[in-house]
Amino acid sequence: MEALLRSRVPVLLLASLGLAAVGQAQNFTYAHRTSVNSALQQVTPNSDITAAPTNVGQSSTVSLIITNASTATWTLNQTALTGSGFKLSVDPSNTQIPPNASTVLTFTFAPTSAGNASGTLTLSYSSGTQALSQVFFLSGTGQQPNFITSYILQPTGNQVAISNGTTLSFPGTNVNATSSATFVIANNGTGPGTVNSVTVTGQSFQLSGLTLMPATVQPNSNIQFTITFAPTARGAATGSLSISISGAAAITIPLAGTGLGAALTYTATVSSQSSPLTPGNTLTLPSTNLGASASATITVVNGGDAAAGVNTVNVTGNGFSVSNTPGLPATLAPGNSLSFTLTFKPTVSGTAGGTMSIDSASFPLSAIAIGASLTYSSVIGSATTPVAPDGTIVFPNTTVGATSTVSVVVSNTGNASATVSGISVSGTGFSLPGLPQLPVTLAPNGTLQFNIAFNAASTSAVTGTLQIDSVGINLRGNGNPPPAMSKVTFGSVPATATPLQQPSVGLSLAQPYPMDLTGKLTLSFASDSFADDPNIQFASGGRTVSFTIPANTTDAVFGSSKQVQFQAGTVSGTIQIAAAFSVASVDVTPSPAPTAQVVIAPAPPLIRNVQIGARTGNSFEVLITGLSTPRQVSQIQLQFTPTSSGNLQTSNLSINTDGPFSTWFQSQTGIGFGSQFTASVIVTVNGDVTAVQSVSVTASNSQGSSGAVSTTLN
Repeated sequence: MEALLRSRVPVLLLASLGLAAVGQAQNFTYAHRTSVNSALQQVTPNSDITAAPTNVGQSSTVSLIITNASTATWTLNQTALTGSGFKLSVDPSNTQIPPNASTVLTFTFAPTSAGNASGTLTLSYSSGTQALSQVFFLSGTGQQPNFITSYILQPTGNQVAISNGTTLSFPGTNVNATSSATFVIANNGTGPGTVNSVTVTGQSFQLSGLTLMPATVQPNSNIQFTITFAPTARGAATGSLSISISGAAAITIPLAGTGLGAALTYTATVSSQSSPLTPGNTLTLPSTNLGASASATITVVNGGDAAAGVNTVNVTGNGFSVSNTPGLPATLAPGNSLSFTLTFKPTVSGTAGGTMSIDSASFPLSAIAIGASLTYSSVIGSATTPVAPDGTIVFPNTTVGATSTVSVVVSNTGNASATVSGISVSGTGFSLPGLPQLPVTLAPNGTLQFNIAFNAASTSAVTGTLQIDSVGINLRGNGNPPPAMSKVTFGSVPATATPLQQPSVGLSLAQPYPMDLTGKLTLSFASDSFADDPNIQFASGGRTVSFTIPANTTDAVFGSSKQVQFQAGTVSGTIQIAAAFSVASVDVTPSPAPTAQVVIAPAPPLIRNVQIGARTGNSFEVLITGLSTPRQVSQIQLQFTPTSSGNLQTSNLSINTDGPFSTWFQSQTGIGFGSQFTASVIVTVNGDVTAVQSVSVTASNSQGSSGAVSTTLN
């Protein structure tokens, strides 16, 4: 009916106005814009002006621009607007519009219901005697958003519609795990709608993936976000989801979930008596003798509504251990349990403490160990130092030859008596002076003290061992070099000596020495004839002799005498006497070493004895014993004296002896006698041997001739 009317009106107007209406219509041009589209659209009378689609309860505007395209001034006398929802907001009635001028007419479209709306706009003009009326057909669409809420439990749930006040229930969820739901706010209406805000309350519920608010939702569109349920404790948890939508009542969705979790309880069974264990509270085991043990069965029960993992079981503390543990990690279903054994086997007496840990649950442990407990310490001066078995006692640096002492204290810190049966030391220089009689019984808190002495015999480090029954303690000492000696002098040593002389030698220090000194005198010989004289030696035999100088004295003592003799020998040369000193095994001889020299000067031969040897009817043997310090005899002269009735044709006899004596002195036998010799001269007599009364002998070398020595034949 309306469509027919709209198609008929223009015809009626044309019929009544005739052809002149066509010319009049061109007096005005029209263009319009909407509040959602600023672009001008040309429109002609008897055509449609369409308002923008508008939500019910809201409004939109349409502006119609009227332009006078004629050369006359026209007056817009009246504006008539019909139709539900249409209303003038700017009415230009009674407005004069000069040529080429424009005016604006504005109306609103505020639908009261969803669907199409229509109306008319009639404009009446006049100019002088002319009158003009033009009609426009108005249309608009009322829109209405319609929000539907739903959720999908992840990961495989179906989409479920949910309305205001209906509870969204999450499945039971393990503590520290999560469950989530995708929440959908969908607009299935005819117009857009605005979601102003979405909030969640409840400690265990969180929002994520939410669009920036406020958000406009077009028809057939939606917004989605995630609600996560993350319980932190077992039991029921509640919250709420609040949704604010423009032009609609707020939506409140209660949230609900249940936290599921394991609930582990602990029990200790000792001697058939069970008692609950609470993490942080102390578990006390029975008092136990050293060498014995006490135990408890520990049971872990899962009384919760979710499986529990037991990953580790550990124990700390001297004497505490666990055994019979099941394979770990283990999973305990609700109602299941596992057990293991806690053992206390003490090695030291007194109160013992420790900790048993079952994953993050910690239980302090306590027990009393009954028995003796020996500890050891060393005392050096005023300092006391604990010493562990197999530890080390270090003695103060000790001057070689001196002795340092360390006290050792054995203490019974236990709660039962102890017996010390044996104490010994090993290692060079270590000793136990004044050791108390053993065995010794030490009551609780009792002590035993004894001394260890260290006598330093060298400057190198020395180690040893202190043994107290089965306990070994290392010992270490170190010797400091002894002090330097004062000047050494040799007493009563002649500068020169004659062959076969036996001088004496003594030894003295300029200042007393604070420690016992031991030493040696050593003879050495530099021969003038490149041959040693083995007869040069000390009276005690050999070329070395030992002596001592007692601490804080100055004189050397040889056995029981302060002098020692030595044999000067028979070969010319220089005898050197060198002294060496030591404290313990450390050489303290001054550098250079103290020495004294005795010179045996080269001299003419010395005939010590002449005697007659073998005889025959016409000969006799002259045996000449003597020495020649240069180890050379070049000539022997014999002078004969006749008897009173005899007559000798030859009274002197000279013999060149270089060859025989050189052979003798160079022989090994001759070297063993130094420069001593016994020469045999056979004298042949042509005539009566008895005519010779005596013979006188002299010997010569490069230093001169010896004195004459005679012997008689008759």
